[in-house]
Amino acid sequence: MMRPTIVITAGVTWHGATARPQHFARGLAQRGWNVLFVNAPISWLSPLKNKSLRSQLLPRNPVTTINDPTFTGQLRVLSPVAGLPFANMYRTVNKWNQSVLAQQIRGAMPGPYILFPMLPGSVDLIPHLTPVVTVYDCVDFHTEFEGLVNPTVVGNMEREIACHSRLVFATSDKLKSRMDEFHSDVRLLPNAAEVDHFAKTQSAHVHPALADIPGPRVGFIGGIGSWIDQEFIAGLAQARPNVHIVLIGPVETNVATLERCPNVHFLGLRPYQELPQFLAGFDATLMVFRNNELSQAVNPIKVYEYLAAGKEVISTPMYEVVTKMKELVWVAGTPDEGARALDQILAGCRRVDDATRQAFLDRNSWASRVAEVDATLRSLLPMK
Repeated sequence: MMRPTIVITAGVTWHGATARPQHFARGLAQRGWNVLFVNAPISWLSPLKNKSLRSQLLPRNPVTTINDPTFTGQLRVLSPVAGLPFANMYRTVNKWNQSVLAQQIRGAMPGPYILFPMLPGSVDLIPHLTPVVTVYDCVDFHTEFEGLVNPTVVGNMEREIACHSRLVFATSDKLKSRMDEFHSDVRLLPNAAEVDHFAKTQSAHVHPALADIPGPRVGFIGGIGSWIDQEFIAGLAQARPNVHIVLIGPVETNVATLERCPNVHFLGLRPYQELPQFLAGFDATLMVFRNNELSQAVNPIKVYEYLAAGKEVISTPMYEVVTKMKELVWVAGTPDEGARALDQILAGCRRVDDATRQAFLDRNSWASRVAEVDATLRSLLPMK
């Protein structure tokens, strides 16, 4: 058998906020795999919400090769053409879109294929790619997303893709419990941090973009979508007007509430390599998600990264935080509780000692997660 190509269908784009799929793609390429990273799908209606997506409807250069001297395999990124809208509402639409996507995948990199999907809709790629192995990576409670989503349709696709998989990975306990209903072999594989990268924060110079924002500063890094608890951030900003809150990441929802706060600053999406410089300028960090089914199933990657940067973390009471990280972060259910935690942090208090923090990070690196995925995929292949 030829060396297979791992196809990762991601819910993010390669050049967007760096998250789980990019770490797996790079890590597996370093371990000798050929990897095709498929950017998050968009439809012909997407530019109505985000005008910057107009140029991606028909990408001029749909396939990009990522060059890195550490790769012993090949990594390419596919930017698919825009699909028909309403794919998460009507299964027939999704089947059509996935059939078109399959043609683009075959043109981007040869098979045979290992399908490593992170989206339920990828189930309709299977008849076209006939992968030798499918392993579903369940990273979100997909039926709970807002917008053009029919929970029944998405739920059925997720159940089917789990059934087609040799095994299922899940990032959190709640997602694992859900996937346990569909598959007999579901393995917990939480998020992690690129520990060495974020450890650079300790010696990094503060990013010049923070020069005009006075301290003390509290930072949030990540996508700013409907899942963010804007009321919490606004309440914290109002309670501590002398503190400046800096939000780094793409804005994907209405943020009028926060724009009215004079001490809240939006700096947009910044390169992953520059994040330690921003973190070096923060006195504390935020992980604030709304309390709903979607957020309670999230294993928050940013908490791992904040801790790897040596920063104190104020988090809303997300299930994964409360059950697995409570001793490492400051849990705050209200803006007032967040303000009191911030006061203690600014006074020099630390939630945990360095040894305990480092022990946690040693168990939760992307290197160890990639090693587990690599070993799992090799064990499933019908070859040595």
